[in-house]
Amino acid sequence: MEDVFASAYCTMAATSATNSSGGFLERHSESRFIQVQDGPGKMLYVCEDVEDFDNDVENAVLKTRGWVLRERVLSRRTIHLSKNQTYWECGEGVHCENLTRLER
Repeated sequence: MEDVFASAYCTMAATSATNSSGGFLERHSESRFIQVQDGPGKMLYVCEDVEDFDNDVENAVLKTRGWVLRERVLSRRTIHLSKNQTYWECGEGVHCENLTRLER
C-alpha cells in the first residue's frame, strides 16, 4: 500500500460516506455568493459558506477507519469530498472550494 499511495498523484477521500455503500458525490447544501469588483477592476467573490475542516474531515466517520491514517500520511495530495465542502490538502496546507486557505 505504501507504493500505491506514496506514488499516487492525488488521493480522493469519500469523507462524507458513512460506509462502503454510501454515496459521497451528492451534496445537500448549495453555496451562495456575491461578486464584488474592487477599484482596479478585479473581481472578488464573497461566499457565506463557513469552512469547518475539523468537523468535515478530522471528525468524519471515515477517519475512524484504521487504514485511513496510513492513506492520509502516505498521500502527497488528498481531495476530501465532505458533505459541506470539498477540501484540497497537500504539503502547502488545506484549501477549500471557496478558495479559502486554512491555517493548520
